Amino acid sequence: MNRAHTFSLVVHHLTQLQMRISMFNSLNMQDINIHAENFFRDLLNLSLGYNLININISQRNAQSIDLGDETARVAIQVTSTSDFSKIEHTYTGFVTSGLPRKYDRLIILIATEKKQYRKKTLGGSGEFCLSISRDVWDIKTVASEINNLSLEAMIKCSDFLRDNISISAPRPSNEVQTLVRLITVLSESESITIDTRDRGDPDPEGKIIKRFADHAAFLKKQYSDLFEIYGQLLKEFYKYSDISQTHLLKLQIYLRSWSDHILTECAGDPLIALELLVRRVLTKMEVSGLTFDECAVRFYLVDQLIACNVFPNKRPEHA
Repeated sequence: MNRAHTFSLVVHHLTQLQMRISMFNSLNMQDINIHAENFFRDLLNLSLGYNLININISQRNAQSIDLGDETARVAIQVTSTSDFSKIEHTYTGFVTSGLPRKYDRLIILIATEKKQYRKKTLGGSGEFCLSISRDVWDIKTVASEINNLSLEAMIKCSDFLRDNISISAPRPSNEVQTLVRLITVLSESESITIDTRDRGDPDPEGKIIKRFADHAAFLKKQYSDLFEIYGQLLKEFYKYSDISQTHLLKLQIYLRSWSDHILTECAGDPLIALELLVRRVLTKMEVSGLTFDECAVRFYLVDQLIACNVFPNKRPEHA
C-alpha cells in the first residue's frame, strides 16, 4: 500500500464523517456529537501521540473542554458549530475556569468545516493566547496532520478510520464500477410509472433556491464538495460508457417516481428524504455482494436532484 493510496483512504473516510455530522446536525440530531468526542480522542491519541481523556466522563460538569492531556498540557473542545461566537465562548469559559493553570494550549476542533475569521487571536498581553489559525481546527486540519505522519503511522490511522466509520472504502476504478452498477440496478427496477405532472427539465433555481430554500445552503455545499471528486468522473462516464440511453431514460423515470414517494413519506423534508433515498439505493446495491463507493452514489443522487430527476418539481395546475 503506497502513501498516496493510503492518504486517499484517510481523506475518503474523514470526508464521509464530516458529511454525516453536517447531515445529523442539520436534522437537529445531536447524539453524533457525543460519539465524536471519543472518536477524536482515540484518533488524535493514535496520530499525534497524545494521552487525551474525555473530561466529560470524569467530570460531568466540565466546562469549555471535552478532552484533555495533562502531561502534554493540551485541551481540546470538539464542536460542530463553526460560528466565531462559539470560539469566543469556549475561550472565555476556558480562561475564567482557570484551565490555563493546567493546560498550555487550547485546540477548538470543529468537526465539520471552519469559516474564514477576521480576528487572528484571542487574548494575549499577559493573558492566555489562542491563535485562530493554529488552534482552531477542522476536518481538513486533522487530515493535514495525518498527512505529515510516516507511512506506517498513516496506515494505522487509515485502519482506525476504516474500523470506526462504516462505509464502503473505494478501490482503484471503483467509482466507475459503482456508477455502472447503480444505473444497471435502478434501471432494471420494475415499478416504473410516469407522472405527467413531473417537470423533467433541470430547474436548480426553482428546486433548490425556492422550493427547498430552508435547506439550500446544505444541499449546495454537499453538491460542491462531492463535485470536486466525482464531477469530472461523471462527465466522462456519460461520454464513454456503453450504458444505453434507454437505460438512462428508464432510470430517470424511476427516480422521479420513487424519490417523490420517499419525499412524501418524509413529510416533504428533502434532507431526511435524501438520506433515506441513499440508504435504500445502497441496500439495493448490496444484494450484488460487490464493493462500491458510497460517496459516488450520494453524488449521483444529488446531481439527479439538481437535474429534477430526484424530488421532481411539478407542473403548475391550471383551472
